[in-house]
Order: sequence, then structure tokens, then C-alpha cells
Amino acid sequence: MALRGRLAQRHPRGGAGELRRALRAVTGCAALPALPSATVMQVEAESGLTTALERRRRQWRDFDGTARLWGRDASLWTDSGEEEWLGWLDVDHLGHLTFGNTDGKRVATEAAALAEHLVGPPFERCLLLGMGGSALGADLLWRALPRQVDAQFIVLDTTDPREIARALDGVDRSALRVIAASKSGGTLETRLAFELLLDRLGGDAPRAALTVTDPGSALEARARTAGVPVVFGQPDVGGRFSVLSAFGLAPAAVAGIDPVPLLASARAMARACRVDEEEPATNPGVELGLLLAAAHDCSRDKLYLHAPDGLAEMVAWVEQLLAESLGKGDVLLLPVTAAGLPAESAPDRLDIELSPADLGGEFFRWQFATAVAGALLGVNPFDQPDVESSKVVTRRYVERMKAGDAPAPGGVVRLSEVSELGLDQLLGTHLATFPDRGYAVVSAYLDRSDRNRELLDALRRGVARRTGGASVLGFGPSFLHSTGQAHKGGPNRGLFLQITADPPAADVPIPGEGLTFGQVQLAQAWGDYEVLVERDRRVLAVHIDGEVEAGLRRLIEALG
Repeated sequence: MALRGRLAQRHPRGGAGELRRALRAVTGCAALPALPSATVMQVEAESGLTTALERRRRQWRDFDGTARLWGRDASLWTDSGEEEWLGWLDVDHLGHLTFGNTDGKRVATEAAALAEHLVGPPFERCLLLGMGGSALGADLLWRALPRQVDAQFIVLDTTDPREIARALDGVDRSALRVIAASKSGGTLETRLAFELLLDRLGGDAPRAALTVTDPGSALEARARTAGVPVVFGQPDVGGRFSVLSAFGLAPAAVAGIDPVPLLASARAMARACRVDEEEPATNPGVELGLLLAAAHDCSRDKLYLHAPDGLAEMVAWVEQLLAESLGKGDVLLLPVTAAGLPAESAPDRLDIELSPADLGGEFFRWQFATAVAGALLGVNPFDQPDVESSKVVTRRYVERMKAGDAPAPGGVVRLSEVSELGLDQLLGTHLATFPDRGYAVVSAYLDRSDRNRELLDALRRGVARRTGGASVLGFGPSFLHSTGQAHKGGPNRGLFLQITADPPAADVPIPGEGLTFGQVQLAQAWGDYEVLVERDRRVLAVHIDGEVEAGLRRLIEALG
């Protein structure tokens, strides 16, 4: 039965208001705010979406999807080891943690008691060193939930030397707390930042630092040699599905956030996501997953994410979960930050409201929905095969920089060498290649200062206006651990504008590495660029070899 048919039975009056209420149920939770009116009207006019939703619902029911997902049946996806990454389904298990003391002894503890093991000296600033799923969820917890610790909490997910210097400025090492988080234990940015902070903390490191990683990783080994305690992750929980595990719970404990309501909310959602589709009750995780798959079927593959003011971190967490899980092969569901963009309808657009209410449940619901959508769209949502590609090229550039020989790749445009007319023509020619059903990416390997954000967002809006399509902004190297998978591994419908700049004169040296953070950031940008070129992506790289703000203003003005 079509969605509108079901609505007519349940709500005889019909109309957009009734459809809006039904959409709240379709997208999972009646406590969530309704989708924007413009979206409701889009869906009401788009009979194809409701038809696709019903078709996907029948498909999920026919192959017994809910039971097979909970049964960890890898054949539900691509039968390539997916069953090894489903530990996040067991919320009760996630709350059982293992803590490694500075003497190497391992202690089992519950999430509610973890804070007792992490007691350290008072601090004014806490730095979380982590990338992608190792940090985005914790950042959201810090912003959205009540904290007992009155301190400044900063996620350092970059190699930008200006950001790193700013994070360390104005705080004595005795007032600093550091958390290094990496599931694999080998994440480049985390490893280098941890070495810098160990050097900064000196003898205070065993009391002021903490690591979160899987057992047996290189990060655990480094923590041991430095005398730093470890909270262990679960090997069967992937990074972007790890917010309800040690990677979210340990930073929450340091901030004095009570994990009990968070996990209780997640457990309640997990129970709701066990509902079989033959039962009258709605399964919120399945329904959201069906909507994602149906949106893809109807080419509504640009998901405009709306969040309450001040919670950009929630958009960032959902963005990473969806883009890295589902951006593969011919599948694309591109999250777009809706803030600052006009609320205009478009044939490839679907608006989704996010809410921090019942945050633990929302974490679980989105993870479950992503697994459902992956099964329906025929992809493995638990791997990220195309993220490694740029890392390989980055390592090559890093080694060349250490040897003092690392020119920019051919094709990178130095802004100082381009006239105003030439820049207009260069951008115009590039934007004219915008493909049908495409999207544009402004990838900035720059400092995320408020001024840079303002100018880059204006640039993003200008690109969207010129192309008439979706436009997103990513700061490098952070986005490489989020949307980078979709850029390189998804359909070739992206148009990329990469922006780099010279490192500052006061660059930050990396202890024991023989290079600086500014050099590493450039190596990451060039690795990203080379792989995009190798994969025949539409990419223009502009290097600002002068004052950054003036360079960004030139680019904005050239868009007209």
C-alpha cells in the first residue's frame, strides 16, 4: 500500500499537516521536529519517492532484513566480512570497558565508573586528538550534554599549524588534559599531535594524558612507553559506529558527563529497532534506512541536514557516518550542511531535521539506518576502501619533504601568477564542467578561524549559485576522514575546488620527525589532489602564495 494510501486510512482529513506527522513516524521518532514545510511539499508532490519507499519496504520484508541484520548475517550486504563489524548492535556490551593503568595492568569497569579511573589533576583545557569517528561523536557529546567539569574542550583533528598553535596558546601544561584517540592506532594526524603533546607535557604526561585505542595497536605501545593510561575500544566496532563505545564514553567521562541516560536511550532505541515489519509498531531504524534508500532510488541523493543553532557537531557526525559508509561505487547519498543555504526546492534535494533529544537513541537509530540502507543499496557500509589511497600518496610526499625535495604537483595554480581576468576565466571554465546531478566541494587546507570560515562559506554559496547545484565545504585534512571516501569512491559527479596556502613563518615542528605540521598539511592536500586527478575527477587546485584573506576574497570576487 502506498504511503499516501496508508495516510488516508489513518488520517481521513489528509493534507500537508497530516503528511508531516506521518513523515515524523517514517523518519523514526515522534519526538523529532517535523521536516521543513518545503520538504513536506516536495515529498507530497513526489509520488516517485512514496512509491520507492513502499517498494523498499516490501523488499526488506521479503528478505527478512530485520532478523538477518540482528543475526549478523553478512550476506545481507556483500558477504565480505560485515559480521565482524557489528559489535555496536550490543549496547549493553559497549558499556563494559577495559582500562589499562600506567603500570600496564588491565581493569574491567562499567561506563558509569570509568570517571573514577580517569581522575587526574584539575585542568582548564582538554584537547582531543582524533580524526573522523574517533572524535566527531565525542565532540557532539561535549556540546550537547551537561558537563560537570568546567573547562574548555577542543577537538584537534587537523595538521594546520595555526590551529595547533592556537589550541596550545594561553594555557600552562599543568592545566592541560590530553586524549589521543585512534582505533587503528596508526592515524597520522593523531600520532604526530600526540608526540607534540607528550613533548609539551613532559613528566606530567602519565597524569595528564589518556589514550583510547584498540588492543595491540601502535598507539597502545606508544602510550605504554610514555606511561600513559589506555581505555580500550572493541575490535568489532568500526570507528564511525563507535560513539557509544570507549571512543565516546572516555571523553565523556573526562568531561563529567553521565553515561547512564545516554546508554539507556540507546538501549531503548535498540529494542525499537528489533520490531519486525510484520508487526503494527514502527521500527524507527528500518524506516529511516528505507527512506535513505528510496531517496537514492529517486535521485534525491543530496541530504540537506538541519540542526538546532550551535549544534553543527551533529551535522558533522551524521555527515561522516553517511558519506563514508555509503559513498561507494555507483551509490551516493551526499550530506549537505543546510545552514546558510537558501531553502529552495531541487529535484535532487531532501531536507532532514536532526535533533539532539534522546541523543543515545539517535546515535543508534542513524547507525542502524545506515546499515539498512547499505544492505538495500548493495554496499558494505563498514569499510572505507578509498580512504587509504590518498594516505599512500601523502606518505610519499612526506618522505620527499624530509629529503628537502617536494614540489607541488603539476596542475596546481599559484594564485599570484594569475591575473584577475585569467582567474575569472579559470573558474568559469572549471565550473562549466559541473555534471548533471552533480555536487561541488570546496576543500580548504586552511586554518578554521572564524574569518576563514566566513569567507569560505561565502565562496561555497557562490559556487552553489553559479552551478545551480549542491555545494559543500570541507576543511583538510579533517574531511579526508569523513566525506573523502565518497569523493574518491562514489560516482564521478563531483566538482572540486581545492585551496591551499603557504605554511606560516612560525610553523610548528614535529618532535623527532624532521618536518613541520605545515609541511604535513601540504603533503596531505597534494596527496588528495593527485588521487582525484588519477580517478578522473573534476578538480582545480589553487595555492594562495600570499595573504590568505586577500586570496579568498579574490576567489569570491571572481565568482561574481
